[in-house]
Amino acid sequence: MPDSIDVKKHSTTQTILFHLFPGLTNLIAILLLIPLVTGFGFVPVAAGYVMVPVAMIPVQLGILLYIAKKNFGTFRITKLIPFREKSKLSEYLLFVVIIVIWATVILRVLEPLETSLRDGLFSFVPDNIALRNIDLAAYSKNKLIAVAIFGLLVNGILAPVMEELYFRGFLLPRINAKFPFFINAVLFSLYHFFAPWNFFSRLLVMIPVYYWVVKRKNIRFSLIAHLINNIYTGVTILVGVSMLLYC
Repeated sequence: MPDSIDVKKHSTTQTILFHLFPGLTNLIAILLLIPLVTGFGFVPVAAGYVMVPVAMIPVQLGILLYIAKKNFGTFRITKLIPFREKSKLSEYLLFVVIIVIWATVILRVLEPLETSLRDGLFSFVPDNIALRNIDLAAYSKNKLIAVAIFGLLVNGILAPVMEELYFRGFLLPRINAKFPFFINAVLFSLYHFFAPWNFFSRLLVMIPVYYWVVKRKNIRFSLIAHLINNIYTGVTILVGVSMLLYC
């Protein structure tokens, strides 16, 4: 049983700012990094991966460390995270099966809509940011593989861990609303400023996950879901790039 944590709810303004400010810094970092990584001959998506260690983690971890030190006199961020109850292995396994099926259905159903939004409503977003019409043949094979491996590590593992500690560990328990899991899902979807066309799939996939986190008071559920999604995406990209280049 984790130590009891006295959770002070955030105001509406605090909730919005704490959720969206890191998204703004992520977006600014990506915009600044794209010309840098492409200048070195890397595919534009590399900017999103580099953003994780140079912007996402420093900002979100920095906020957690600052607040932990200010409130408790220590840099132990676990003191900010109340949702640390434990669950049975069988519950985790059932959760994974259900959420994988749910996410697969939602993503398949909404894929045409999101592609239409990206290429229609958000057609003003440059191709190198929206990742449209990227000719992989124009890039070095070794650099493409390096980017895919780097992406698997930072976007597949580091980013989910950091975001879950910050958004579900710290922010979700402090949302002062009847349905905090819904507010958290909406704001977390908006936080991805660099890909607004994916808003609806993120929202619908995440609502039941965050509901279960609140119900079970256990962020391990959302961490598992987040890791599975991002690692699967990273492995798919790595395998796809490898097959395209070497088969």
